[in-house]
Amino acid sequence: MRQHTCSTLRTIRRTALTLLLALLLASPRPAAHAATSLANEASARQTMEIFQTIPGLTGQQLEQGRAVIGSMHYNAQRVFRKVCAQPGGTFAQAQQVADRLQRDRFTFEQVQAFESLTSLPGADITTGIAGLDTVRSLSFSASRAFRSYTGISGVTVTQALAAIPLLNTLDEAHIKAARALFAVQGMQVDTAHKALNSLNRMRINQARAVETFAAVPGMDTNTLLSGMEIIQKLRSEDAWNARWLFTDTSLTPREAWDWLIGYFTLPSGSQEARYDQLTSRQKTTLLKGLYGGGEEVVWKINNLHAVTDHNGYEFPAAVLGGFSRQRLQELFNRLAPSVQARFRAQFASGNGVAVLRQATSAGRVQAARDLTTANAYAVMALGSDLYDSSFRDILVPVMQERINSRSNGDLLHFLRNIDPENQLVSDFIVSCAQKGKLTVFFPTDGQKQKEILNLVAASAFSNEDSILLFSATLTHLLQVLAPDARSHLITLMARQTETGNPMFAKLIGVILQYYLQTYPELLGPPARNLISRLLVRHGAVNLERYQVTPFAEWKQDGRIGSVSMYHPDDDGRQSFASNGNLLLKNGYRLSASRQYTPRGATAGLDQEVQRYGAGGLGSLFSAMRQRHFAVAFTKQVNGITIVHTQFVYTDKNNQAEMLRRFIKSGDEMLAQRGHSYWRSEQIIEPLGDLLK
Repeated sequence: MRQHTCSTLRTIRRTALTLLLALLLASPRPAAHAATSLANEASARQTMEIFQTIPGLTGQQLEQGRAVIGSMHYNAQRVFRKVCAQPGGTFAQAQQVADRLQRDRFTFEQVQAFESLTSLPGADITTGIAGLDTVRSLSFSASRAFRSYTGISGVTVTQALAAIPLLNTLDEAHIKAARALFAVQGMQVDTAHKALNSLNRMRINQARAVETFAAVPGMDTNTLLSGMEIIQKLRSEDAWNARWLFTDTSLTPREAWDWLIGYFTLPSGSQEARYDQLTSRQKTTLLKGLYGGGEEVVWKINNLHAVTDHNGYEFPAAVLGGFSRQRLQELFNRLAPSVQARFRAQFASGNGVAVLRQATSAGRVQAARDLTTANAYAVMALGSDLYDSSFRDILVPVMQERINSRSNGDLLHFLRNIDPENQLVSDFIVSCAQKGKLTVFFPTDGQKQKEILNLVAASAFSNEDSILLFSATLTHLLQVLAPDARSHLITLMARQTETGNPMFAKLIGVILQYYLQTYPELLGPPARNLISRLLVRHGAVNLERYQVTPFAEWKQDGRIGSVSMYHPDDDGRQSFASNGNLLLKNGYRLSASRQYTPRGATAGLDQEVQRYGAGGLGSLFSAMRQRHFAVAFTKQVNGITIVHTQFVYTDKNNQAEMLRRFIKSGDEMLAQRGHSYWRSEQIIEPLGDLLK
């Protein structure tokens, strides 16, 4: 999860471009193949040149070396070169290393780490050979952190070897933080060790804050150490938000330190008051950080929609009912302390499952109430990732209370105060419109609507992604606006076509044309006339080709196929049963899908599918989830074979394989069923893995 619609649009755009590049790169390229061969020959020659500098080599040993080097892969040759270049080396030691390199493979990052180690003061053949074992134990991230450590002024080879076991004990967040702090300008060995000791005492979100704090342009060691002392005391939520705020490259080290001491160390009530004292520029900086860090809040509030595991998967009712009292207590203990205190007596004496559900629901509300107003505003601007219930039933009532208390219910006044530079105004309004809750906040007065639209325009028309997001919910917005305000909005959009940016002009022109052709009833005569004049001036686009499903093309091979994925929870089970029963009722035949069964269909899988199906589609769903097989509903219609394949999400590796099969299959449609909140896990992340 954790992806906002804007970032999702950017991700999809990058994914499409990367996929295109991948396809291009996958095509035959003899010239590139030849270039690789020449590079390998050059590497072998360079390795041989260094090998033959070992004192006392005989002619036979030189020939042995030439043969062994020629059989080495590139990474091994690089390691071997560094070993042979170490002072004091002998043929026997080189032979020992060569034998090992035939057995053990080093990753490219490990090779670079070894090269850094053997380039340090005091390195010789003994430390080089000793370093082979330790360097090979480094993970990808630890290798990069180690290279950063070896770049510190004054580090010796002995200190570097001693640092490797320590780096191997760190988790990913702490390793990345270590790499960042090692790279701070002016870092000395003793300071690095002091900072590393401090880092080891931090929780994960605090370590993530250190990573970006250390990377603030111009960071110095004194400010780093002082800031780390503060970060170590931050609440998890504040450390997470600080981590995102520090990614603002316009910050100086002093400004970053001031944010720590002047905002993030304050209790939430004091943060609320402090926000009103910030300058407009500072509010924008903070909102950017809260917006970036909002994924953590979204994840937290969404996961409290029911009793879920650590991955956010809802426990099925039957599973939850079978939990021991101890297991229920563990789940209860994950809730906020204030919620535990409120429900502790009931939980101890009553129905554990029922009280746990009630407490979880209360925890969801409490998570929203604990947010500062600015944080709640930024999270609501991330609306597409929030479950509808999280947005409508949890955050909207909280925000309504805040607008009433801060601005006497005046949305225009609230927006000008909370977001004076219009950083998130468009996203906030669009999210409210998308979730059907804009009328809760939006004024009915036409003049105030126009003034809010001016703020929205300043935010929405900043780049192509924000324009696309804004246009996707324009229907909802037009339905709320008074007629004069609608015309005002169309006028604001039309002005963007005259800014000299051809991309903006084309994009907005197509959006306005679409609404003129599809929703003319939402546009008054002045707006329709204005759009018509724009189309005459800039030219119209034939939208029909993008709006009509190409069934004729799809049917040419005599087959139409769809693939549906379901999440492994009660919602997924109910959706699968509903969809499957509908297909069976309409004459579709149930069978195993060999094409989408990842580990290959056994001879008896069809019989197993029929047996599980006889126990009901809920039973079949459980078997599909546990045994990782897919099913197909098939029917012949007018000579066309229609196949609806269905599978249950299991993990990201299996999901990547299913998407790979879909891409290569020729099937026409891919659908998420149940709900679409898992698009990152089910589509974006596995697609990214495929491209890697």
